[in-house]
Amino acid sequence: MAGLLLAACNSPGIRVGGAPEASVKNCVAAAARELRVPPASIVVDKGTTPRDGVYTINLRVGPQGRSAVCTTDENSAVIGVVYKRPE
Repeated sequence: MAGLLLAACNSPGIRVGGAPEASVKNCVAAAARELRVPPASIVVDKGTTPRDGVYTINLRVGPQGRSAVCTTDENSAVIGVVYKRPE
């Protein structure tokens, strides 16, 4: 799973669910900071574009793979990062 994170962060032009590469990188950095975990423990799962210019990127956090979601705007600025409720 770490390979997906590295691929998402290091490959030029990687898009996750339509989200630009900058949004993916910014979400990983913001999640590490907000959720107080090392960036290496965050795996980019998938992404969606619910509205034009707003991107939602699903993340798996920590060794348990806890689900989190990050949203960014059209300029790749992070709007928020939160853990998802357990299903």
